[in-house]
Amino acid sequence: MERMIEYYKSSDAYAAFLQACDKSEYDSYIRLFRRFVPVTEGRILDIGCGVGTSTLMLRECGFEAIGADVSEKFLPALPGFIAADFLDARQIPDAMYTAAGCHDVIEHVEQPRTFLSEIVRVVKPGGLILIQAPNLTSPLVAVRVVLDNLLHRTPYLGITSLNEALKLLIANLWHSLSAVAGVDAFRMRRPRLETGIICYDVDAIYWTNPAEIRRFLESAGCEICWYQRQGRSVLAKLVARVAPSFAGQICIVARKPDCADP
Repeated sequence: MERMIEYYKSSDAYAAFLQACDKSEYDSYIRLFRRFVPVTEGRILDIGCGVGTSTLMLRECGFEAIGADVSEKFLPALPGFIAADFLDARQIPDAMYTAAGCHDVIEHVEQPRTFLSEIVRVVKPGGLILIQAPNLTSPLVAVRVVLDNLLHRTPYLGITSLNEALKLLIANLWHSLSAVAGVDAFRMRRPRLETGIICYDVDAIYWTNPAEIRRFLESAGCEICWYQRQGRSVLAKLVARVAPSFAGQICIVARKPDCADP
């Protein structure tokens, strides 16, 4: 699989899309930081910050936020932004940040386990890892794709066939149930850049699932402080609480073990 980093480094259209995104897209992510991370406890890292909107919003809230992205094309020409590939972010020392978060990033990562390990590495003992992303193995995401095709909307994930969308619904039901049962697939997908659609996660390459991400963080010794419980509607929040692996979004906060922990 060709590394998507080359796409992000060269796509003016993607950069323009990020510039045009409404700041409200990041509200829940900012609220997560404000809920769990004290503003006075040191630097935080916003991974995959794109054009820097979320990083600047965190700074407005009083955080000493550093933004990082694989693409220098996206990054604003301002202090406190760094180009870093979190499959090998060796330029960032161990235990550098009080907290590190990513918003709608991990689904674009070709080695999600390595990505998660690097986030844990750069966070201080006792620090927090905050992850938000779409849950691409959710049946609800597949329902969205089906509706996009029926209603002739821009198709999410670049899936332009109703037949394929219906197959995705069955597949996502199976993979969600498998993840609940303890299967950690970390499955990859082929991006659909040939559609010419910008964003709508056509460039996503990892079939994200909250259960397997949670188990990976726990295997790294992290304590899960917040798991799912979040959604854009009352119904979405209910699904996230009752059937977290089936929710359309991923929302996880984990605490890195302290040096004093056994």
